[in-house]
Amino acid sequence: MPTNMKNRSDFTETLAVHAALRLAVKQKLFAKDERVRKSADKLLSALESERTTYGRQLKMLSLMQNGASIETMRRKLRCSRRTIFRYLNHLEAAGVEITLQGQKYSVSGTLVKSLLK
Repeated sequence: MPTNMKNRSDFTETLAVHAALRLAVKQKLFAKDERVRKSADKLLSALESERTTYGRQLKMLSLMQNGASIETMRRKLRCSRRTIFRYLNHLEAAGVEITLQGQKYSVSGTLVKSLLK
């Protein structure tokens, strides 16, 4: 495995799949086959669930939209400080610009809206 791939976050890839699937469901591309539509809905629900790393990262982005401290994110996501820092690193590796103002981390509101719409 190339060295630049070892530390790469899967956030970008999962985001691309999530966005494509959401668009396909919205445009009713699966309307002809009920089983496929239900599977797509189930997959979307699983991706957005807080039981997945990607789902927790999405929630973390929404928390950071208005600024959130490490402690706030830790409490809301019910995870350790180390996990919060790992997620921050994954998001930054994926190209998300995160800023620290005082003790609060924040991201662009337009970024979050485009990801969570």
